[in-house]
Amino acid sequence: MSTGLVIGLIYRNETTKAQFGQIVTGLKAGFVALPFTLNGSLVSKVREAGCHALIVEGNDEEEQDSSLVEALITELSDIPVYAAFREPGVDIIRRLMRVGARDVIPVPPAEDDLKRELSRLKTSMGKDGDSRKGKIISIINSKSGSGATTIAVNMACDIAAMDEELKVALIDLDIQFGCVSLYLDVKWQANVMDALGQASRLDKTMLSAMMSHHDSGLYALPAPTKITRLDRISTADVKKFMEVIRQTFDVVVLDLPKAINDWNEEILKASDDIYVVIQRSLAILRDARLLMSYFHSAGIEDDKVTIVDNRYRSKHSAVTDKQIFDTLKIERMIRVANDYDAVMGSQDHGMPLSKHAKHSRICKDIHQISEKIVEEITGEKREQAGLLGRLIRRH
Repeated sequence: MSTGLVIGLIYRNETTKAQFGQIVTGLKAGFVALPFTLNGSLVSKVREAGCHALIVEGNDEEEQDSSLVEALITELSDIPVYAAFREPGVDIIRRLMRVGARDVIPVPPAEDDLKRELSRLKTSMGKDGDSRKGKIISIINSKSGSGATTIAVNMACDIAAMDEELKVALIDLDIQFGCVSLYLDVKWQANVMDALGQASRLDKTMLSAMMSHHDSGLYALPAPTKITRLDRISTADVKKFMEVIRQTFDVVVLDLPKAINDWNEEILKASDDIYVVIQRSLAILRDARLLMSYFHSAGIEDDKVTIVDNRYRSKHSAVTDKQIFDTLKIERMIRVANDYDAVMGSQDHGMPLSKHAKHSRICKDIHQISEKIVEEITGEKREQAGLLGRLIRRH
């Protein structure tokens, strides 16, 4: 990968210099290493070298002193500045987030993660960062427990793993009972209320610093660990939040609460695609019909709604395809197979289906949905895309 990038590193020890240098030069990017002892001349040296991004090694020995990192972020506000620590604490991450750190990189660095980040920097070179307009995909249950979180988590992980050039986010907006955090075994930096609570000053850098990184390439933001009142969020906060996530990511998958209020309606209206998750029971079909009626009253068009027929079984269902079409009046419907054991095992192990049960029918069904989304975004047809074969249309 010839990136054309020049990456600067301000290091405190030779081991760190060697670790980052090996990865960056191996990716055919320019590498400029400067010892922190240069002190007052560091900014001018970075400018002279023409660095497109800077990594600054923090001081782990003196209770994670971040003063140098913070000072450089302030003086080099026109380029991305990353902090590098061995085991950064929550307090230091929040401090760096507030002053504008692009991300906190572990020491020693993970090659795959650094490669992905360099690819994104390459893509953004010469472009106005504010011109990004990410695709917003909202997943909502027609009735609680229908499986929206399973669909959302695995769809987001699939999309991130399929194309490393896409910056993909998963955000759990079910602030009362969200459980995205159970599906992904990562060290969480913050939760969605931390972002919404600072919406008035939220920007791309702050949001990126809050997100936790999964090994699929996905960035995720979980729900809070305590039940939060729905009225803690305002429509104005949500509008700003949606604006920032569109600017920050190429694809954003939102796991929504089953709640009808002003801010959730704002999200649904702003979404590019809405996946309504149902199961084949009369009670769930009734709730789905109510939800579709609400969409119509809110001015949400049918053409951005897809029904996900989750936990589908070819037999033993009292509800037929015709009844679903006649009740919901939606042309787009996708089937996802029933596999309770695979889903529970995936959740219990904190890993996506693509790792826990790669060959399961449900994994393949969700993978096909994700492939179609990636095709639409990139304009490139994937070799094994098979969603159209399972897309049911009424004729």
